[in-house]
Amino acid sequence: MEPDDSPRLPLFERAISRRTMLLGSAALGAVLAAPALACGGSGDKAKFDTTTTTGPSTTAGPTTTAPFVNDGPTLPADAAATIDFTYAASGGMVKNPYIAVWIQDAMGRYVDTVSLWYQKGKGDRWLPDMRAWTSASGGRDTSMSSATRTAGSYSVVWDGKDAAGNKVAAGEYVVYIECAREKGPYSVTSVPIRCASAPTSATAPDKGEISRVAVAYTP
Repeated sequence: MEPDDSPRLPLFERAISRRTMLLGSAALGAVLAAPALACGGSGDKAKFDTTTTTGPSTTAGPTTTAPFVNDGPTLPADAAATIDFTYAASGGMVKNPYIAVWIQDAMGRYVDTVSLWYQKGKGDRWLPDMRAWTSASGGRDTSMSSATRTAGSYSVVWDGKDAAGNKVAAGEYVVYIECAREKGPYSVTSVPIRCASAPTSATAPDKGEISRVAVAYTP
């Protein structure tokens, strides 16, 4: 339990903590028993070392099964959010990680996958081990997938559209980044961002091997 004088967490982070506490030991057992993911490795039987886990163990945030509703005035045609982050291997057997970047709305409803880096083909069987992205998206939105990457700094762009290709309504959204690799830690971090008629920017705390997360929205 955090001390009484600790800063009050944002709403979406408190929802994450509460949901994690309610899951309890049953969720932890399911995570430890989950099959591992081979991220860019040569053997598809290799397993993740999940002893160093940062972020929530099963979901990245307060997700909901309700479909995303694109109501209200839509974003300008050229509106977009640039998402910068750094991946740095922290030790162990270094393999290229699987990384997912996606968007949810303020109600926890899935909006769109921005990027999904994984080993296509035989690596498809390990996608469910991207637990947070799978929970949010259902694991079916792989249209933005591409090959894994080595350690480094990267930038991806959300075009302000939902999974159906429609421009979303102005409002509050949350950017999530999930990272998992063979013989390495599993991490999820997130940052809320307001997307409307004015430019905005936000940063997220470092989590595991994901750091320097910054989101810049331009209408």
